Amino acid sequence: MEVFSRSSRAEEDEEALKWAAIERLPTCLRIGRGLFIDGEGQAREVDVEKLGLLERKTLLERLVSNAEKDNEKFLLKLKERIDRVRLDVPTIEVRFEHLTVEAKVYIGSRALPTLLNFAINMLQGMLHYLYIFPSRKTPLTILQKISGIIKPQR
Repeated sequence: MEVFSRSSRAEEDEEALKWAAIERLPTCLRIGRGLFIDGEGQAREVDVEKLGLLERKTLLERLVSNAEKDNEKFLLKLKERIDRVRLDVPTIEVRFEHLTVEAKVYIGSRALPTLLNFAINMLQGMLHYLYIFPSRKTPLTILQKISGIIKPQR
């Protein structure tokens, strides 16, 4: 067991020495440098701009997984603390009266999100903005004069 702890301490010391060497570099060189830990656990100094596709993918996966774990850990600690002090989570109640939601939309085959329709819609939008071409959009009422309350925790 002690053999493994010595080797891990030696690896940590070696990694710390490499970071110290990078920190002594001038700022313009230090920005693009970093330590990359490969699949075998070996740390090596690399130029970040010259990382290969596989190395970039590995680095991004490691960073994203760390961020997800850190976020989950933070949220769990926050929940435990709120539960421990028996704090009520702030809630907001939303009330609305005579709410109407309308949108201007294309109807028929022009409503389909194809590349051709997108290009035509953009061109017609610019021509309409310059008052050259009338708009082909039709007003569509989504919600009409509704009232209600949205209560939290339901």
